[in-house]
Amino acid sequence: MNRRTFLKSGSAALAGFSLLPRIAAGFEPVWGPFRISLSEWSLVHSLKKNLVQHLDFPRIAKRDFSIDCVELADSFFLEKVSDKSYLQELRNRANAEGVRIGLLMLETNGRLASADANERQKAIDSTKLWLDAATVLNCLTVRTKAVGDGTPDELGRRLAESCSVLAEHAALSGLNLVIENHGGLSSDPAWLTALVKSVNKSNFGLMPDFASFPDAINRYEAVEQMMPFAKAVSAKATKFGTSGLVEDTDFFKMMRVVRDGGYRSYVGIESSVGSAEGEYEAIRTTRDLLRWIHGEETRCKEVFNGQNLLNWTKLEGGDWTVEDELLVGRNGINWTTNPEKSGSWLCSRKTYGDFRLELQFMINKGGNSGVFFHSAQEKNPAFTGYEFQIYDAPEKPPTKTGPGSIYEVLAPSKNALRPPGQWNTLTLTAIGAQVMVNVNFVKTIDAELPRSQKGYIGLQNHDAQSEVKFRNIRLEEL
Repeated sequence: MNRRTFLKSGSAALAGFSLLPRIAAGFEPVWGPFRISLSEWSLVHSLKKNLVQHLDFPRIAKRDFSIDCVELADSFFLEKVSDKSYLQELRNRANAEGVRIGLLMLETNGRLASADANERQKAIDSTKLWLDAATVLNCLTVRTKAVGDGTPDELGRRLAESCSVLAEHAALSGLNLVIENHGGLSSDPAWLTALVKSVNKSNFGLMPDFASFPDAINRYEAVEQMMPFAKAVSAKATKFGTSGLVEDTDFFKMMRVVRDGGYRSYVGIESSVGSAEGEYEAIRTTRDLLRWIHGEETRCKEVFNGQNLLNWTKLEGGDWTVEDELLVGRNGINWTTNPEKSGSWLCSRKTYGDFRLELQFMINKGGNSGVFFHSAQEKNPAFTGYEFQIYDAPEKPPTKTGPGSIYEVLAPSKNALRPPGQWNTLTLTAIGAQVMVNVNFVKTIDAELPRSQKGYIGLQNHDAQSEVKFRNIRLEEL
């Protein structure tokens, strides 16, 4: 199966097909959308059985898996937290392999939100020792957990107090401090984001873990809420299929959430299997999947730079501005349903035939907008090509002119747009006459549309009452 056939399928997760290439052992992707690190927890059974030694972990990461950044766990060198000679030896071994110690995960530092003030202070003091150890190791980030007791408000208040003190201590060494969703209240993204806002320190944030959510919480939406505060990411994988994919999390979907959240740093492999015998293969499978995704994401190039209207042309008036790296359309004019007459829109500088377009959009209450494709610059672009329809009617049943439709051509299978003021994620793929639309990760259109197969891509500013925002606009020519 080639890439065009793969993309025509409309999903990266094709049961029964193994599209994942085996990567050469020396492969290491350029920085691109993200880099890959390896969590020591991925070898927990091998470490506990003494099949692997803690000091050898950086060497194993580089030589066995071609990964140049590691995430250490305090559980495997508890007695060495203040042993500077041991810590320096570990750092020297990592340096010798060209490996960065990116993150230190704390499991044993105590309950930072305990109702007992003495216990809480003891946990703070213990965490400070590990922050100092992380400084010797030249880490970027230290991860702790939200552990304590009381009501959600009480736990949040005490944890915020502890983390504020610790974030200040971490800042002295240029360290980040993060909380990972790890069960209980820490798996509630609203509670976590409120915690970060309460601490209000630039070096304090979150570490979204792909898998550590209860079934009642949509993990993709939860990670999306956490991403604005993310300073580390854990790509946890626990169930593996036969086609090189992870069964419990759609990694393609989740990594799109990570990318759209503006994250560009390390994504840590934390593969979890039940025995030492399966750990190496689980790491390789997760690594190869992330490399596959890295390649797919790298092909989709930025066409809006967040600074100006380079690559775009304003047509027929209206206002387009760049604000806080968002593309904002206002004061649209002259739109009618007349196929011969155009209103105001923003047009790509070049034409496209086969492509994959990714973007996010937000519409205001009562607002109207659209995304044009395969359109001409003359006449109405919704009729010379096509328009993906955007407007505020989240509960409206699907119609040929409603939200998510191909305007006046085809109704979506579902109106998947979110309410006004929320970001929506769009993927629009055109290959020949076949057009596939995914809105907020729901496939809503998959149809043959033969009217036009090449033309401009455009964004609509519809009228004086409508305000539309776009971000993360990327395109791959196929």
